[in-house]
Amino acid sequence: MSSKVCSKCGIAKPILEFHKQKDTKDGHRSICKIYCLNYIKNYRTIHPFQNRNGHLRNKFGITHQDYLDMLEAQNGRCKVCGTDTPKGNGAFHVDHCHSSGKIRGLLCHHCNVGLGNFKDNTSLLLKAILYLNEHHVDAAPGHKSDANWHRPSPRCFPGYCKS
Repeated sequence: MSSKVCSKCGIAKPILEFHKQKDTKDGHRSICKIYCLNYIKNYRTIHPFQNRNGHLRNKFGITHQDYLDMLEAQNGRCKVCGTDTPKGNGAFHVDHCHSSGKIRGLLCHHCNVGLGNFKDNTSLLLKAILYLNEHHVDAAPGHKSDANWHRPSPRCFPGYCKS
């Protein structure tokens, strides 16, 4: 197995400890993976919004300030359910039309995943609403109406209800 000296830390390491790069003589970067990882971690600590800003600009054509303005316009809440807790990666997701790319709003993790699972198909969403309305049972006393636990009902499948 061949080795290579990292141009930053000066240590000779096995070639597998360098990322591949096609346009170099040996097909690997001159900087080792460990140095790259430490550099990226340090950079992101010093410039916390730089990476986020680049992502927003590249994927949606907006800046971090545009994102913050949208969030303020939504009173810091998910546009669908109204929660102020984004969950997931800790930031509200930029919801957009996958056909046109037009931004629709900022959603919490759960609403974003929910819409994604229905592939933005309003017919499927309406069918899901009808299904839920058809099988709706009032919540057990002391529980929220959207809780998973509910009073047994003749419409429930045996062994399926958590009662």
